[in-house]
This record gives sequence, C-alpha cells and structure tokens, in this order.
Amino acid sequence: MYKILNQDSETVAYIQNMMILNKKKEKVIGLVIGDCFFGSDNKVIGKIIDQKAYLLNGEIIAIIETNKDKKDPELKKGLMLEAWDILSNIKSHTSDWIIVSKKWSKKSFMEVLL
Repeated sequence: MYKILNQDSETVAYIQNMMILNKKKEKVIGLVIGDCFFGSDNKVIGKIIDQKAYLLNGEIIAIIETNKDKKDPELKKGLMLEAWDILSNIKSHTSDWIIVSKKWSKKSFMEVLL
C-alpha cells in the first residue's frame, strides 16, 4: 500500500492494488493503470513519475510514498466492484508526454479525482 501526500505532507488517500482509496479506505476514488491515474470521470488525470503525481499540465499534485505504518488491509468485494465500474468505463488509457515542473498545482488531489 502507498500513501498519497499533499504539499504539506498530509496523507489524503491511499493506493492499494492499483485502486486509489479515500483517506478512510472505504471508497474507490480512482485507479492507476501503468503510470497514468484516473478519477471518476474515466479520463487520464495525470501520471506518476519518480514517486510524484503530475497533472497533464506538468504541475505536481501529490507525492507517493510507501506506507510502512501498517499491514495492508484485506480488500472488500465492494471496493473491487467500485474499481471495476471505473475501469469498465475507461476508453482511453494513455496520455501525451508530460513536461514535469517543480510547481505545485493550486488544486488538491481529491479535487481533481472527484
């Protein structure tokens, strides 16, 4: 499991089995396919490069870090169904090349996913 951190190093979400889970780990709010991540609108939002999540415009939206705090929780069937619902509606799973910057987005990670 991985933690998704905002600019202030606060955990805002998690990645487990390529599913992006909300902070309480009770809802699937996005997916990771390859290096691209998706939200509820089923379009590529950005890419994960060198443990940072970048929007398509190159701005940093989050930092990805290994969660060393706890053992991974067992996945519930409901989460798998939520993930499948997002996955089955994705039509394009690639994006153009991203020119990364050191600038943080003014939008939050949760804002771009939902």
